Amino acid sequence: MSSSDIALSNAPLSGRGRSVYSMRQLATVFTISIFLSATLLFSVQPMFSKLVLPLLGGSSNVWNTAMVFFQSMLLLGYVYAHLISKYLDLKFQIITHISLLLVGLLFLPLSISLNWVAPTEGTPIFWLLGLFTVSIGVPFFAISANAPLFQSWFSKTTHQHAADPYFLYAASNAGSLLTLCAYPVFIEPNLLLDTQTSAWTMGYGLLILMILVCGGLSVFNRVKSTENEAAPISVNAPANITITLKTALFWILLAFIPSSLMLGVTSYMTNNIASAPFLWIIPLALYLLTFVIVFMRRPIIKFTQLAWLFPTIVITAIYFPIIKGVPHVVSIIVALTIYFLIALYCHSRLVEARPQASKLTQFYIFMSLGGVLGGVFNALVAPMIFNDIYEYVLILWLAGCVIAVTQGKPKIPAVKSIYTACAYAIIGLASVFLSVMFMENAYLTVLFLVIGFSFVITRHLGLSSNSILFHVASSIVLVYMLMSSEFVHKERSFYSTIKVKVETKEGVSAHAFLHGDTVHNYQLIDDEHATIPLAYYAEGNTFDQVIDAVRELKPNLDIAVIGLGAGAMACFETPADNWTYFEIDPAVVKMAKNTELFSYLDRCSPNADIRIGDARLTIQDLEKGSQDIIVVDAFSSDSIPVHLVTREALAIYREYLKEDGVIFFHTSNRVMDVSSVVARLADDIGWEKQLVSVDSFESHPFKQFIHSSSGVLIGPKPSIDALKDDKPDWNEFEAHELVKLWTDDYSSILGPIRAFH
Repeated sequence: MSSSDIALSNAPLSGRGRSVYSMRQLATVFTISIFLSATLLFSVQPMFSKLVLPLLGGSSNVWNTAMVFFQSMLLLGYVYAHLISKYLDLKFQIITHISLLLVGLLFLPLSISLNWVAPTEGTPIFWLLGLFTVSIGVPFFAISANAPLFQSWFSKTTHQHAADPYFLYAASNAGSLLTLCAYPVFIEPNLLLDTQTSAWTMGYGLLILMILVCGGLSVFNRVKSTENEAAPISVNAPANITITLKTALFWILLAFIPSSLMLGVTSYMTNNIASAPFLWIIPLALYLLTFVIVFMRRPIIKFTQLAWLFPTIVITAIYFPIIKGVPHVVSIIVALTIYFLIALYCHSRLVEARPQASKLTQFYIFMSLGGVLGGVFNALVAPMIFNDIYEYVLILWLAGCVIAVTQGKPKIPAVKSIYTACAYAIIGLASVFLSVMFMENAYLTVLFLVIGFSFVITRHLGLSSNSILFHVASSIVLVYMLMSSEFVHKERSFYSTIKVKVETKEGVSAHAFLHGDTVHNYQLIDDEHATIPLAYYAEGNTFDQVIDAVRELKPNLDIAVIGLGAGAMACFETPADNWTYFEIDPAVVKMAKNTELFSYLDRCSPNADIRIGDARLTIQDLEKGSQDIIVVDAFSSDSIPVHLVTREALAIYREYLKEDGVIFFHTSNRVMDVSSVVARLADDIGWEKQLVSVDSFESHPFKQFIHSSSGVLIGPKPSIDALKDDKPDWNEFEAHELVKLWTDDYSSILGPIRAFH
């Protein structure tokens, strides 16, 4: 927010005896207070969600469900603010709200309620919502009401901008944005969770004092009904409007679309990189940035300036999820950019349609309701009705329809300048280039050409693009649904979306198991070769080498495997072994046992001992000191369940190892240096470590179905020395200097990402 947003006239307000100086103080105190409130409100979201991760694993749905809770509490806070603003005198509003904030002190410092145990069966969504409610519900609810309350109180003062207090909402979102950006860069890497919760408690106490000050200033400077002069009117104040059902639905829809897209983009990133606050925060930060921009007194961009871009924006957004071979970084940047522009458009329309100050609490209620519905749709409804993340594409399509209907007929001239000519040429050439790049897919080739040239032609003729936007966007949604039929199995759970498809390479066919866009395993369809492990588990690969090395010293093994996958590890078992598998996702277990998809378990270990639940909890059912080796292979796509690679997790694993036992972590990753994370754990307890890396399988008869892989074997020095035996693929190594030790109180993926690149 610029200084001009709260600038005042150089003359005192006529008839009120208030100096420019006192009015400037009034605006400053309100701005600082709402900024502090937003800082607390949005720092608690990644902080408390991170506290929950060790209970529920690394699923992105932990964050999505958390967002449903936070948005719901925000809505309730707005309703509460509306009710007390409507039915209580200003003094009683202040007393009531301070009392509520004082009750919130009873729930501080923030912590996980000890009486809540994570469920091992069924969806944990409602359990998680309950945990958030009893742990942080009251203080979060109290703070969530501050933004509309502050604006309502400010609107009742003699300040010259009292009739248009919406600029305070920009300050609120600026505080939220700054906090979210600071969390992964400064707060998470440098402060333990315990320190963060203590600091939050102190900030909460300071906020109570600031609210007392704001309340006192509001009472002292409020407009008296006996005054002859009318209340000051801001030049930019919104016009008086009547809130009809149509108006309310319009507000809800414009808030629904960005909220849903925010969670859709979050799911994409966390499914392919890591379930960590660093990635959760980016879409939310962009979401808040759009509010900062549009609620400024002088917005730097308006929706009318964005409208003509949306035929290309929406179509590109729908396209990217179905394009294969695009690097993660590129696809994420494109997805975030398009999401930001759509959110900016929708929120710009919201601001344009805002009501007068006397109805701002109602406006915020409907806006918040749209946000809640977007979260509920993504986190609760979509997983039950879709077997894939179709909601992301459908909401993009909905955005295209809404924009097509509401943008009107943009006045874009025909080609009259070098600038517009170059823009059209670039769009046309990009369409041809992309069509050639993906010409093996007929759907993509045709659609790229149609989209690019239809856009150029309609723009050149000065025609409205509403119709073509709607029809092309609808076509792409249908094509996306048709293309997804290549999968023979899809199932979606709280933890992931799993897919199985048939892949044929060099004349040989196999079932492929995918998490996100990563193939985790194959199984040959030919019965004769169906028990041959492939992908990361093939003969000579990292898992095979480690298991063989341990078996040479101990023919009969007790092994705990964290992560079941397609069940290929079962074919490493011998009759005298005792293997136990731990899998958090019931859908994965169901898939591995379905012989029409994968038959590793049925053929190699039909009575396999499979424990469902988070491994940090379920492994504690084993006898202590009973395992020769623990294999940690619980990563889905390139996403890292952070809580399984922390100091506390390693302490749990060690309890169930024999004195000479070892732990093998699968660390293959396309985004970050996971090997260094594991190395730090080993260094922390004085264990030895070996990097096992294999990338050549020329002699294997099915090398086309094998993935190069890496892993880290850690254990006591005598155990590692006995196992390594000059193996060419085993090497000593040191953790990268950018990677620090992960604990339940501290974990940051910035270091591993930087170390990898």
